[in-house]
Amino acid sequence: MMTYDRNRNAITTGSRVMISGTGHTGKITSIDTDGLDAAQIRRGKTVQVEGCEGKFAPIELIRLGMN
Repeated sequence: MMTYDRNRNAITTGSRVMISGTGHTGKITSIDTDGLDAAQIRRGKTVQVEGCEGKFAPIELIRLGMN
């Protein structure tokens, strides 16, 4: 599933991102979309980032590069 970061850049599994609140970087390992619409995915804590604990909302992320 594709969604968008805080700057409206497309992000998918494998995209390199930075978490805006902490500055940590990593690759997206999964995006949980279980029956959610696009707005719910973008605003909900649906993204897991490699090397970071917990899930993040796409609007908390800044894309650094695609897979």
